[in-house]
Amino acid sequence: MPKQKNNSPQQLWEYGSSALVHFTERIFFALGVLVARNPWKTIIASWSFMLLSCIGLMNFHIEKNPMKLWVPPESDFYLDTNWYINKFETNFRLQRVIITADDVMEPTVLQHIMNITKEIKSLEITYDDKEYSLKDLCYTVPIVDVYGSNSNSKSLDSVNDSANNNTNSDDDYKDPNMWIGNMFYCSFVNSFESTCHWHNILDLWNNDINLISSATKHDIIKKVNHVTKNPVTGHPMNYTTLFGGIERDESGDVVSAKSILLTWYTLVNMSDVDINEVGNLVGTEDWVSVPLAMWESKFIELMQNFSQNLTDINLYYEAGRSFADISGEAMFKEIDKLFLGIILMFLYIQFALSRFNWLEIRLTLGSVGLLCIGMAYITTISWCSIMGISFGPVHSSLPFLLMGLGIDDMFVMYASWKNLSENESKKSLPIKVGLMLEHAGVSIVITSFTDIVALLIGAITILPSLKSFCIYAAIGVFFIFCYSVTFYVAIFTLDIRRIQDNRNGILFCYKHSKDISISKNETIFQRWLTKFYKNIVFTSVGRTTIILFVIVMTGFSTSAIFKLEQRFDPKWFIPDGTYYKDYLTIYDTYYPDEGHLGMAFLGEMNYRYEFPNLYNLSRELQNQSYIDDVSTWVDSFYKYVLRNFEVNLMNTTSATDEEFDEFLSKFLYSSIGGRFQPYFRFTQPLRCGYPVTNITGSSMQFKFERFNGPKEYIPAMNHVKGVVKSAPISTGDGYRSVWSKVFANWVTDEIIATEVERNIELALLCVMVCTIILITNLQMCFWIFLCVLLTIVNVLGWMQRWDMTVDIVCCIGLELAIGLCVDYAAHIGHTFLIIRDGNRTTRALKTVTSIGAAVLLGGGSTFLSLSLLSMSKTYTFQSFFKIFLLVIIFGLFNGLLFLPVVLSLIGPDPHISKKESNTMSEIMELNGKEHVEGKQTDDG
Repeated sequence: MPKQKNNSPQQLWEYGSSALVHFTERIFFALGVLVARNPWKTIIASWSFMLLSCIGLMNFHIEKNPMKLWVPPESDFYLDTNWYINKFETNFRLQRVIITADDVMEPTVLQHIMNITKEIKSLEITYDDKEYSLKDLCYTVPIVDVYGSNSNSKSLDSVNDSANNNTNSDDDYKDPNMWIGNMFYCSFVNSFESTCHWHNILDLWNNDINLISSATKHDIIKKVNHVTKNPVTGHPMNYTTLFGGIERDESGDVVSAKSILLTWYTLVNMSDVDINEVGNLVGTEDWVSVPLAMWESKFIELMQNFSQNLTDINLYYEAGRSFADISGEAMFKEIDKLFLGIILMFLYIQFALSRFNWLEIRLTLGSVGLLCIGMAYITTISWCSIMGISFGPVHSSLPFLLMGLGIDDMFVMYASWKNLSENESKKSLPIKVGLMLEHAGVSIVITSFTDIVALLIGAITILPSLKSFCIYAAIGVFFIFCYSVTFYVAIFTLDIRRIQDNRNGILFCYKHSKDISISKNETIFQRWLTKFYKNIVFTSVGRTTIILFVIVMTGFSTSAIFKLEQRFDPKWFIPDGTYYKDYLTIYDTYYPDEGHLGMAFLGEMNYRYEFPNLYNLSRELQNQSYIDDVSTWVDSFYKYVLRNFEVNLMNTTSATDEEFDEFLSKFLYSSIGGRFQPYFRFTQPLRCGYPVTNITGSSMQFKFERFNGPKEYIPAMNHVKGVVKSAPISTGDGYRSVWSKVFANWVTDEIIATEVERNIELALLCVMVCTIILITNLQMCFWIFLCVLLTIVNVLGWMQRWDMTVDIVCCIGLELAIGLCVDYAAHIGHTFLIIRDGNRTTRALKTVTSIGAAVLLGGGSTFLSLSLLSMSKTYTFQSFFKIFLLVIIFGLFNGLLFLPVVLSLIGPDPHISKKESNTMSEIMELNGKEHVEGKQTDDG
């Protein structure tokens, strides 16, 4: 009995590799035959599936809430923002105007300010049959100066300073209202109620037109430098901070300035806002009510008219909606360039697939290739809607990702059709289509599967919009694959039938009476490609040059990666030439040190018992080098109680809870502490003359200094959070945190670099695993992985050389980049394995001349569709163009030059030949409806 031969692990691996490949080929062969025999049924089934899927559009939802788009749901900022909305409910939006002139302290400029202010006050809009003006929409503050503007009370700025240097006298905290009865005093306070909050130099004259008209420059200089309390509200105010480009005299007084900043605060009830009603399609709108949004539109129109008509001054402006308007408009304003790119791609496809005769004008195939992408896009949106996945602003770029993948598959199938052997070309049409899909299907499934897995890896991100986009993209790639191997193959079959029937490529119903010869020779492009590889690439000099270039470029790119910054500025979304960009430029010029407002939030606690800890926390915040303008009620309240009640709150036993509540009520209705009323929330509304009820939330305000980048502001953000959260407060709900509107960007910046690095590493790992499973040749998997890795390294390196940074936009671009660059190398690698004739160089040459042209055409179509974005002024489109351009250049280089050179030198052996392949095609031939015709064809 003969001994059974033991197979080595290598032989078992090769056998398994070959078996899997041929099993997959048989499936695609059978599918191709089935579709080619039933093209109309396939078309009807494809459209029926798409139309049925459209039922999911009933659940379609465009997410406009920036909190659900750009902020990680588990982040402190997300939780703190919801706490802020629930506790405080209201916020303000700024409407700002900057006036510049040779000297804005001239009386003529004051007249212009008066006219502008008058017009703004008179602006009205109608919503739900109700009139709204600035008075109805403004953010109100209490009037705390019951004695009027002529009071000689001292500067309340010094009150704040006293907490820092303790040099102020106790009289700064003396409350003259203490000697008036509560009821008598509160009758005044209640009659004054509240007034609109704004920063306007006109308040220095109590907004009296006559006084303003008669003011001289000397009057202006005197009031600006020496009035330290708003005559209208009684709140402290340093009017010199309104000016930019200032000049001072020897005494330090401001005597001239180049700019003045006017600010109007408008009210937003955040708890009542439906962001999906007022938000924009790019998710950059903040909380705003519909009436306020309408009023802001009128404000912008008014300021535009002023800026165009004023000649002796320059006017720059921003409304609360300016960023959302301009960023959203910029995103969709140049969408026409994308549609023009699609038209160019369509023409490009016609040129690539068609021949110069009436039969081989592939108008149908080019149109259907783009139609498949549209069908996949619609189906993707429908199924994602069924699954409850919201549609976000970055999803508008999804069709172009699908185009890059779908058009590539179309070229691969067409190349496989053209590469059918002479014997295969003699078989019946369904068999030939099956053989085409057999050759192309494995390559397509390899690229599609790796793309899907790479995108699903990106979906593990904690950034909601990016997560949603990656899921949409992965599902879109899946449906592109499905429609390509069914619907497109069916149309391809009908197009071949048209050619066989001698019908015109444009007028399908017209049948030519004379036979038109079909071109069978190589195109000029294919002949050029063959000569290029044979005479240049596969020579010793060519191979050496390409390998050395890869080594040098990789070293160059690697060194650049270490210099790649992680940084993002929302102002990049604002194109040059817009009114808002002009405003931001002037603002940065004249107010370069203006930082971002921050707030320390404190929840429920025993405020009397915890007061010493709160006082120490306030002091620690003031001592931070990166914090300015700390506005904390704790210091002022401590001095106020000590001066007027002779009670030291640092001693927790010096006052009862009831006394503490009474002291706080008097403080909040005094001229010293009235400005702190918005900093508190109580279980019951605050009332003059009555103790405060339990405090449910309070805040301390401050400003961060202007930072130069994430290396400065991320540590500052985390440190101040640590300061507040580490305060030794033991009572209450334990809630305390730090919040700033700008944290929405800073939190994203904090995690985006880690997200990009992790996603790229995991995606590369999954690409390696997927290619091992699908290609099942370890050596080829390694070379494909190396090509993808080199492409990503070069893209990141040249991003740095192109002055790009790592941000949310580039993160999305890089997710797409991995999917695209896999395709270029995978098609080449798979084709090399199925070519069995000749040595390595011969197989490599056949590979690039057969499938290489399709890969190159696919890369060219992707580039052409995005080429017009190079002229875009929009940051998002500019970034996408740069990244895709780099991916196409390096992906094609590594896939079409480096990989073939390596394979020609040390490439793996081909898959083991299977004799049953031809047998299967013969069986399908004989069992088909057209076996008689096929037999006649074979017999000649």
